[in-house]
Amino acid sequence: MDELIAFLKRVYSEMIPINSVGPDNGGPGELEKALYLESLLRQLGFKSVKRYDSSDPRAKGGVRPNLVAKLFDDGRPVIWIVAHIDTVPPGDESLWHYKPFEVTFVDGRVYGRGAEDDGQGVALALCVAKALLDEEPKFDLGVAFVSDEETGSKHGAQHLLKLGVFNASDWVLIPDAGSADGSLVEVAEKSVLWFKVKVEGKQTHGSTPHKGVNANRKAMKLALLIDQFLHEKYKEEDALFEPPVSTFEPTKREPNVPNINTVPGVDQFYFDCRLLPRHAVDEVVLDVTRLLDEFSKKEGVRCTLEVVSREDTSKPTDPESPLVKRLTRALEKRGVKPRIGGIGGGTVAKYFRNLNIPCVVWMTCDDTAHAPDEYAKLDNVISDTRTLLELFRASD
Repeated sequence: MDELIAFLKRVYSEMIPINSVGPDNGGPGELEKALYLESLLRQLGFKSVKRYDSSDPRAKGGVRPNLVAKLFDDGRPVIWIVAHIDTVPPGDESLWHYKPFEVTFVDGRVYGRGAEDDGQGVALALCVAKALLDEEPKFDLGVAFVSDEETGSKHGAQHLLKLGVFNASDWVLIPDAGSADGSLVEVAEKSVLWFKVKVEGKQTHGSTPHKGVNANRKAMKLALLIDQFLHEKYKEEDALFEPPVSTFEPTKREPNVPNINTVPGVDQFYFDCRLLPRHAVDEVVLDVTRLLDEFSKKEGVRCTLEVVSREDTSKPTDPESPLVKRLTRALEKRGVKPRIGGIGGGTVAKYFRNLNIPCVVWMTCDDTAHAPDEYAKLDNVISDTRTLLELFRASD
């Protein structure tokens, strides 16, 4: 196992410094990281390694690359490990104790942007491959390292599925969410709705507010109204999910005016909504649109709604499916009591579920994704490697 730990540290040391933030978030894209991983897959001895690029002139090289590889490629049934290679930006770097694009190992943890999300999934797939090389498992290991997960997967998992890379008989494991003890086996996800509200008043000098309409004040009032309405109407609970309710969070605000002594005439804010499957995204959009219309008439401003992104929920993976059963048995052998559940976060699982391809989302993690000082525990990767080896070896 010392050899596997040394390999894991090498992968992280070489991978973390590669900035693979997507162009939607102001980054160069995933090409450099894909080239590194493609070379590593070939070094590991994967019998089949292919790259499926999606055109995107905004990214380095004009493409968003996706790597697809099979360890043996000899016709045996395939269990895929699908991990994404794009990351989010580091955010306010003053909040980090460790440089986000420099690998740092401290007390069994590896720090850096993408260490957990989804570098841990990438590292896990590579460790499983290295461990399986000297075995004859029942299943072939398929690896898909995909782009664009953080901003909709149009150039990533959706691109591969449209090309027919995966089969309905395949099993898919997505190490992109989990729990600290490894017990959560995710079979369902909430719908995701991101929307922007634009409030237009009238700009004026800060000393003469009576001559204008302060869009900032109106926007704050409107945001609180939306927040209260949505939480009161959509308050049902579903114990399958954590948290068990739909969530509606005001998040981003656009800059309005650059100086203090101007009353802004335009203000824009965003909501991140995660809906239980029983609630329709269209219904929420309609409710908010009605609120905006009523508010506009009452407050003398113009309010408009823009849906920035939406991901409607998919049919959950059957908890009784062979894939779920095999994984839960492997966890029990590890001494972990499996917990079948759902999450509010979005992963690429929904795209596979929409095509009835069996998939689960699972890994052992402390949920530090998108946070300052993001980290992954090396022991978690090693323990998860052992668990997945049981998945590949186990007989029915």
